[in-house]
Amino acid sequence: MKTLYRTLAIAQAGRNGEVHTLDNSLQLALALPTALGGNGKGNNPEQLLAAGYAACFSNALIHVAQKLGTPITSAPVTASVELLALADGRFNFAITLDVALAAAQPEQMAQAEQLVRLAHQTCPFSNAMRGNVVTRLRLNDIELEEKQ
Repeated sequence: MKTLYRTLAIAQAGRNGEVHTLDNSLQLALALPTALGGNGKGNNPEQLLAAGYAACFSNALIHVAQKLGTPITSAPVTASVELLALADGRFNFAITLDVALAAAQPEQMAQAEQLVRLAHQTCPFSNAMRGNVVTRLRLNDIELEEKQ
């Protein structure tokens, strides 16, 4: 395995502190969301996960399309992250990735679905979540069935 990139982030005081990268190119105040009893005057880990996953999956779509010889320049992805309380006191996430790709004809929709599925196999966030987090894929407002 070859490391392509490494970064470091440091968090202070958990959900009610701050987080920054070692080079200080990212500095964010953190706050518990109002839905969890906080003041909401800052970002939270779920927002950071949603932003990172959406950006990474969008890039995976562009990467896969390029490799297939059908380059695209835009691949809008909306990531919805839900924080779940499990019965045994642990926590987990449920994630939905909504992808918007132009696909007017049925054969274009089939190609777009192939891109989404291949991106899901390529994206490092997807690979890290697989088997641990329920991740739903949607393409142009249609949920894609999970293929075994």
